[in-house]
Amino acid sequence: MNTDNLVERLKLLGWSYTADQLDGLLEDSSKNNVSYSEFLYTLLSNEIEYKEQLELEKRIKKARLPYVKTIHDFDFPFQPSLDPKRVNEVLTGRYIHNGENIILLGPPGVGKTHLAISMALEALTQGHTALFITANDFISECRKAHKEGLIQRIIKRYCRPDLLIMDEIGYFAFDEVSAHTLFQIISKRYEQGAMILTSNKSYVEWGKIFGDDVLATAMLDRIVHHSTTFNIKGGSYR
Repeated sequence: MNTDNLVERLKLLGWSYTADQLDGLLEDSSKNNVSYSEFLYTLLSNEIEYKEQLELEKRIKKARLPYVKTIHDFDFPFQPSLDPKRVNEVLTGRYIHNGENIILLGPPGVGKTHLAISMALEALTQGHTALFITANDFISECRKAHKEGLIQRIIKRYCRPDLLIMDEIGYFAFDEVSAHTLFQIISKRYEQGAMILTSNKSYVEWGKIFGDDVLATAMLDRIVHHSTTFNIKGGSYR
């Protein structure tokens, strides 16, 4: 049977992946005496899996992760202060549905960013949207947006995804504009959008980070109210 017409119609449906695989699928089905229903199921499954993979790749690209690492790459024995069961609970994604936050605290080099990325990657795999930003890049974006009168655009951008990941809070001091912008984002996401935050500073030091004890307290009230905190006390990987 000439499959050219089938290929043409599959491509009209937007099923280019299946169209390219059709000859091999037909050959395998013929060899294995596969029923019509089984063949159709295989056809549909392959196309769905392909489209889901494409969508995942798009979500990962839009998330702007600095690199991709899974939880399987994390060395738990090296960080005995971390309970793998608590981490696995986060990986279920329930905190996203509940609009809760994950806070990763600890000195430089203990794996906070790795954990944040692996948690974000799992969320993306589950179909959620995410956006990653370092605190320093956020400060720079806010300064530029303030000069151009586009702060509201920044707020909308970081309120949009299901999960916001802000890394390295505490390495650089926030100025007034970036501190108040972040406060507005946190307020709008409160009980609505989940966040993962990493910091090398304890909560008592956040007043210095944001240059305002009252503002820092207001932020922490909203962040910590529905949250899970991991204090990582092990050695540095570096």
